Amino acid sequence: MDKKPFANPGPAGLMVLAFYLAALWPVATHRAPHEMINVLIALGFAGGLVQFTAGIIDLRNGEIMTGNIMLAFSAFMWLGFWEFLGKSLGFIPENTSIVDGYVFIVMGILMTGFTFGHLKAPKITLFFMIFTDIFFLSAGYFFLTHILIFWKIVGVVLPLVILSILWIVLGTVLNSVFNKEVIPMGKPLIKN
Repeated sequence: MDKKPFANPGPAGLMVLAFYLAALWPVATHRAPHEMINVLIALGFAGGLVQFTAGIIDLRNGEIMTGNIMLAFSAFMWLGFWEFLGKSLGFIPENTSIVDGYVFIVMGILMTGFTFGHLKAPKITLFFMIFTDIFFLSAGYFFLTHILIFWKIVGVVLPLVILSILWIVLGTVLNSVFNKEVIPMGKPLIKN
């Protein structure tokens, strides 16, 4: 097996996603005032940079699926950065739900397609992808229809996305450091 030119950048890309979603969740579920959404400006900027870098490294390592997923997540971080910055400075309208809805639906469809590739990955990453699919599709449908049940689903599934990220990051890093399974990741449903 050829040695990859770089170490696995996935944990770094996922950590910034967890930070971003951990800031989004309390605002989205009305546990924090709406003005707190501006925290996503800084997190979107930092997350966009980290995930872009992680995606490029993944692609350089020959990881076509995870590299492209990281780059797509990077685009979402940049979208959040520019949208929230633009709204706070007044050059983007406050209500962008129709555009956000279509973008989230397209991302949800793509992530659902990539979920099939995760049948060959550790089970926790498959769960992460399923939770992510539900998040994007539910948020997209809410933005397009304003049917409240879709937003309630987002409020329930976001913590599951964050928890699965924590598990993946800690498992990937610690299992690598100790060169054994310290944190179980679950066997893939489909073996090579």
